[in-house]
This record gives sequence, C-alpha cells and structure tokens, in this order.
Amino acid sequence: MEPFGIYTLANDVVYDQLVALLNSIEVNIGADIPICIIPYDDRLQLVKQEVNSRQNVCLFENKTSMQRWEEFYNQVWNAHPKAHQKIQGHSKWYKKSNLFRKMSAFDGNFDRFVFYDADSLAMSSLDRVLEKLDDYDFVFDDWEHRKSTPVAALNFSLIEDQISLSESEIRSQLHCSSFFGSKSGIFGDNQLEMLRLEPRSIKQNHVKLIT
Repeated sequence: MEPFGIYTLANDVVYDQLVALLNSIEVNIGADIPICIIPYDDRLQLVKQEVNSRQNVCLFENKTSMQRWEEFYNQVWNAHPKAHQKIQGHSKWYKKSNLFRKMSAFDGNFDRFVFYDADSLAMSSLDRVLEKLDDYDFVFDDWEHRKSTPVAALNFSLIEDQISLSESEIRSQLHCSSFFGSKSGIFGDNQLEMLRLEPRSIKQNHVKLIT
C-alpha cells in the first residue's frame, strides 16, 4: 500500500486533457507522486502509451472493484422511478456512462489519495488537503454548495417537500465530485449494503470543506 497517490478517470477520448493534467501535476505538485488512471472504458491505446512513457503513472487493473461499483450504481439507478420512464436522453445517458468508476479509488493501493477529473488541472500544492486528511475522511474543494438557488445542481424545494430537509441542510452535503481527497477502504461491502437498503440511515460524518 502506497501512503499517498493521485487518481483520475480517463480513456483515449480525453487523452489531450489527461496529458495536460499529468503535466500540471508534475509541475505544480511533484514529478514523483504516484498517479493511477482508472479506465473509463476499453478505449485505452493512447492512454497505455502515455502510461508507459511515465515512470510514476500506472493503469488501474482491479476489474473486481470496477464491477462492484458498476453493479452498485446500476442497482441504485434502477431503483429510481425515472430509470423506467421514457425521458429522452435521461436513462439512456446514465446507462452509457461509466463515470461512477471513479469510486474505485476507494479500493486502490493508495492509503490516502486525491482524485482529479481528467479535464482538471492541478494548480497548487496538495499540502493543505493532506493536512486535513489527518483529521477528516473526506475533503472537498468545490463550489456546488455555494451556488445561488436558480443555478444550483438540485431542486431544493422539491427535496424539502419529499424528505423534509431544509435547503441549508442540503447545501452542507452538496459537493462537486470532480476533485476530492479521501482514504482507501472507507466504502466496504457493509457500507454499500447499508446504502442500498436505507440511504437516509447513513450519517454525514467526518467531512471537511476547504473554501
């Protein structure tokens, strides 16, 4: 188990963005930090060439982990009423998406890690994130919880009506998933089973926002 590393999710479609991310990590964070690329799908010819050209970059190969998360999000999506409705582009988009494979970072070989979307750039040191991971299980640096109501990612009024959570309660748990820091092993089989059976029974715990 490596003490720390960086994950991203990519395939050949986002190859140019991936190279830009890798270069930004090398320049702004460090040239020797281990980086693991989780495959979005099997289109990996260019990605594999890039991996072979860099000593600190590897390809995530734990197919069991990726399958576990694919089964989980398919179960979650199929339980949603809209999964079975004829909404143009909605369920079709979700079923074609492998974005949730990024969650395999929790099953990887880095004890603590940071995840970047492939279309991101590393612009500064991760020292502050690592410092916060000494005390918290998750660190987010995002803007979702600060967006004004008209452009927010969620319909707060609808959520308030359905599950009686106030907008302020919802906002404290709303984060962008394009960048986050966390630790290996947090989501084991028991945790996923709890989420399947009763999502609202899981307490929001050990979360730190960096703003």
